[in-house]
Amino acid sequence: MSLLRSLLSLVVVLCAAPLCAAEWPCPLDSAIAPCVCIADSYDLIMDCSDVTSTDRLEEVFQTHFAFSDFKRLIINPTFPSNSLVILTDGIFGSVNFEEIDITNTFIQTVEEEVLVNSHITLWRLNMGGNEINSFPFETLDLFTKLLELDLSYNKLSGPMKDIETEGLISLDLSGNTGLTLTQTAFTGTPYLEQLRLNNMGLGDTTPPNVFLPLTYLRTLYLENNGISGTLIEDFINPELKPLTSVYLDGNSLSQIHPLSVTGMEAEGTISFRNNLIVYLYREDWEGLVSQLSNANAIDLRDNPLVCGCDLVWLVLDADLMAIFHAETKCDGGAYMVDLPIDWFHEHCS
Repeated sequence: MSLLRSLLSLVVVLCAAPLCAAEWPCPLDSAIAPCVCIADSYDLIMDCSDVTSTDRLEEVFQTHFAFSDFKRLIINPTFPSNSLVILTDGIFGSVNFEEIDITNTFIQTVEEEVLVNSHITLWRLNMGGNEINSFPFETLDLFTKLLELDLSYNKLSGPMKDIETEGLISLDLSGNTGLTLTQTAFTGTPYLEQLRLNNMGLGDTTPPNVFLPLTYLRTLYLENNGISGTLIEDFINPELKPLTSVYLDGNSLSQIHPLSVTGMEAEGTISFRNNLIVYLYREDWEGLVSQLSNANAIDLRDNPLVCGCDLVWLVLDADLMAIFHAETKCDGGAYMVDLPIDWFHEHCS
């Protein structure tokens, strides 16, 4: 009898271990390992960060789940596996998701029907920081609730395919240095409010009016893109709702066209930090300045500003000068706001 009791005790101990544990409606841990299913209130979350191969990921989702509606999928490995490089059609079985975070992997290819069961549930797709060079942009219009798409810091290249998904409000393509923008890239995303295109090496390839269809655009990031010379006419010109924030930091701009940026909100901000701007001639900058009303709205810090007679129209008008960031310095180190008015009266007719 004592031997039988010992055996029963051993079974109890073993089944108390994680491999036997299960919390309804999640399946047994052993059936989906190394994925972890978490039942949070009425939400199901699947964390597959420790999966090391495409085959095992597919096997996990062949498991019989009590419910197929999952709140979130997470794949964010500490040590990415070379055996997980493709997401194949149907890999997630009959399960659907509302949110997906697949980051820090060596995944290169996403096939067309990977998320076929999430067409009417998915609202946020984050696949930033992978090795993706093939993504099914042509299927995006099937995701009827998709609001946020992050494909930043992947290996996408060539002329950007038109993104067709009318509900999208946030898009991040930063870090895809092989991508170039086309005239029609955003015609199918008219409700975009936030667009991030940083660190893409766009240079002077961006066509004019590319942002024109984005009538609801509020925030635009174009930092560290090697945009040089004079910012072209109609570079940023939304038709309807005005922009609140534009970031052009870390480029090689030396001047702007008087009509390069139109459609700014009166209380908006625009940043040109760390460029090569030398002169603030009235004929070039008054069009932009006239759109803005708040102090510090234009950030020109870390530019080699000469601060000569090109500034007389600002120095003699405190309200206009206040629109420029208070810590903007001339190339010699003086703060622009501290320049002596009398000197400009005497030397600048």
